[in-house]
Amino acid sequence: MFATLADLGVRHVVVSPGARNGPLSLAALGESRLAVTIVLDERSAGFAALGAAKSSGDPTAVVATSGSAGTHYYPAVVEARHARVPLLVVTADRPPELQGTGAPQTIDQHELYGTMVKAFFDPGVPDDSAVAVAGDLAAAAFATAADGPAGPVHINVPLREPLLGTAASPPAAAPRSVPAVNTLQPERLGELAAELEGRNVIAVAGGHQRSGFGAAAALLGAATGIPLLADVQCRYPGPATVASGDLLAAAGWLEQTPPDVILRLGPIPTSKPLWQWIERSEISQPWVDDGGLGDPLHSATAVYRADVTATVAALAAGAAHQDSAWIDRWIYADEAAAQAARAALADETFPNEPSIAATVAGAAVEPSIVYAGSSMPIRDLDTFAGTPRGPVRVLANRGANGIDGLLSAAAGAALEGTRVYCLTGDVAALHDVGALEWIGRHQLPVTVVVVNNDGGGIFHFLPQADPHVVPASDFTAVFAAPHGRSLVPIAQALGIEARTIEDREALRSEIAEPGAGPRVLEIHTDPTENVAVHRRIRAAVGAALAQR
Repeated sequence: MFATLADLGVRHVVVSPGARNGPLSLAALGESRLAVTIVLDERSAGFAALGAAKSSGDPTAVVATSGSAGTHYYPAVVEARHARVPLLVVTADRPPELQGTGAPQTIDQHELYGTMVKAFFDPGVPDDSAVAVAGDLAAAAFATAADGPAGPVHINVPLREPLLGTAASPPAAAPRSVPAVNTLQPERLGELAAELEGRNVIAVAGGHQRSGFGAAAALLGAATGIPLLADVQCRYPGPATVASGDLLAAAGWLEQTPPDVILRLGPIPTSKPLWQWIERSEISQPWVDDGGLGDPLHSATAVYRADVTATVAALAAGAAHQDSAWIDRWIYADEAAAQAARAALADETFPNEPSIAATVAGAAVEPSIVYAGSSMPIRDLDTFAGTPRGPVRVLANRGANGIDGLLSAAAGAALEGTRVYCLTGDVAALHDVGALEWIGRHQLPVTVVVVNNDGGGIFHFLPQADPHVVPASDFTAVFAAPHGRSLVPIAQALGIEARTIEDREALRSEIAEPGAGPRVLEIHTDPTENVAVHRRIRAAVGAALAQR
């Protein structure tokens, strides 16, 4: 199985140690083309594999023993399904004669992940033909995980004792597999191109996109003059990139400059003001997406089920250029909003959360990855990171938008040696604090920046924070949930260099010169003041746009 996966392009296997999966783990270790990472905690291991697959774009395998071990992969499987990440989940199982008997570490693993996987494979207990069958199964699983839309696949392997593995001739090398991509039929592509031609169009791209999207979107903007309001996860430097979509939407500028068509690309964007504006808009909204799910905004006027990158590239090749005054208006507003935000941030006392996000994005070494938490960190990056430098990518677990597994996923993204900055809140860091054990053990190049506002800081933006809506004591108990913990001594106890940061320049220096191994930087902020800072910045942007 693992020789075939290596033939097909799998580079990383994450192993959760156990006895029943021993033969599988040894087989992975025996394949010299695979980098095997041992992670003790199954939940952490699942997210490590997810992060590696999200970073590389290629399927990554994760291997568990039988029983409850595989159930701990479920959160990562859910994220992979919703974020369209190719994940190969391999679980060892007890043989049929032990099922339903109360044997130790034996549960019903048949279709363990239900509808959260694209496919379930159970080859049965291996026999003399196992090598050939395993190769075919691995190839089928790889193709299913990688084909668009990508997603997780579950391979369940029941094994009998002795669990020592057997020497066998490797299967014939599998041919390199090229993932299948859903493309639009020519008549449907022509229909979409015709709707855009001669009209004032903006494109809005949400979420993490398949490799190549940024370059294709930049070509589309250059060829057509269509402004691209791209989520920070798929933003790409280019002449038509509008990085201040969140600020423009919050300031009401989009209502003042309505397009004829909103070309929606992929999932909804991170920015709530932006997607709420799209939801309210009663103009043409063709939506290109290969996820097979319904429109969460219920505002799409036409749905094109196709790979977003391929569709954008096809449009760039054949679409006509729009009136240059249209794109100039958007670029002018984008620059005005960004300049006003920067000036407002410069006036704010550090530390504050927008400045932390902007500093991390601006000082990150090249190449690197900023892996952001799904709460305030990704929102602050989306609003304040600006136009990205090409070699610095932003990733996040925005499929299911949960906080779990963040440190593990960031560490998984670092397995190939790329420096990763994990920008996280304190709750998400504490939720996945066990990941620091193997980050430190493997000395991975991960800098964890913990924005510690002592609890659920994002909830202070909600109506429930008003004491007239929810009593202050109840809000504190249920939403804010202060914990009084610092990540610094925890990280130090696990052998990771850690310190508290209080100065903007100190943070910039730590980000720009991160060293070789892992590091934890903790910055304390006030959640109530954070709300006020955001409001002051948005007010400054609104005032600047009103004057132009």
